[in-house]
Amino acid sequence: MGAPKINVVGAGVQGLTVALILQKKGYDVTVIAKYWPGDLSIEYTSPWAGADWQAMASNEDLRLQKFESDTFKVLWKLSHLRPKETGIIRVPSVMYFDEKTENTVDPWWKDLVPDFKIIPQEELPGSAVVGLSHTSVCINTPHYLKWLLSEFTALGGKVRKQFLRHIQDAADEDGSTAAIVNCTGLQARYLGGVEDKKVFATRGQTVLVRAPHFKKILTHQGKDYVTYIIPRSNGDVILGGTQQHHNYDQEPDFGTARAIMERTYKHFPELTHGKGIEALDIVRQNVGLRPTREGGPRVENEFSKAPSGKTLLITHNYGHGGYGVQTSWGSATAAAKLVVSGLSQIQGAASDVHGLLDDLWSKL
Repeated sequence: MGAPKINVVGAGVQGLTVALILQKKGYDVTVIAKYWPGDLSIEYTSPWAGADWQAMASNEDLRLQKFESDTFKVLWKLSHLRPKETGIIRVPSVMYFDEKTENTVDPWWKDLVPDFKIIPQEELPGSAVVGLSHTSVCINTPHYLKWLLSEFTALGGKVRKQFLRHIQDAADEDGSTAAIVNCTGLQARYLGGVEDKKVFATRGQTVLVRAPHFKKILTHQGKDYVTYIIPRSNGDVILGGTQQHHNYDQEPDFGTARAIMERTYKHFPELTHGKGIEALDIVRQNVGLRPTREGGPRVENEFSKAPSGKTLLITHNYGHGGYGVQTSWGSATAAAKLVVSGLSQIQGAASDVHGLLDDLWSKL
């Protein structure tokens, strides 16, 4: 009897990561998606991400903390062992906050990241009341997605370009599919058999500029805005941004773009060596729709009846909002464990779901 067949729906960062983990575990995995690394559709969220690792979990959210901390450990290791292949680099990170809370003055992640420091009050700019610095990682997401896909296919993983109207359409017609992993992001709101109305778009607009000399992360969280600068491994830099809930507008707003450039330049005029925002070397205006979900990501099992009458496992892993990359390894590992335990439950047999990343860690 061959390895169980698992079809992963979605080729974003969550889908490709869980597919890679399951393929390494020995399953027969196929990724099914409408869009793939290299595509630039508004419906394909992951390539538009900044992205850096910056903790979003509150001090009370233990589940999200686990996702983020597990992910940081993998990304940190990749940034040392395979930076050119993955597009992951290590850079200094500075964070400013206009509000003083338990999460900003005593964050849960202070012992996780290297070089954590509290910035003295006299060094804080403008309206900031809290400042933190540490060393983090930046991820060139278009490059990284291609690496994930290449790692998956190199291990024998299969791909299929297909548009699905119903989640069960991901099951092979011959009835051989043992499990489906749903990593459809924002499309989980519309996909038949899922139609999760807790999922909604959070519109993000950024400006991509060319600034190879700039190698640090800046985040300034205001009361009604967020400013960030995120460098990429290829010399491009993301300037952001917006967080507009329930906004599905796909077109860049040039007034918003100018405001983003003015805010980022104000914080770091070294972006153009002090020559003003008109000297910014603009590559592209970006708009992405983050798949936010009320109550946080859905990572859980569901048991369904396939048309053949057999029990079909559907493992959901979607709704990560603006932190899909920085939770990817932790959330995907949790989803992979759910696949293992769900199949064992169907088969009525015990299975070891621990140490799922052991082989992965040893081969990074």
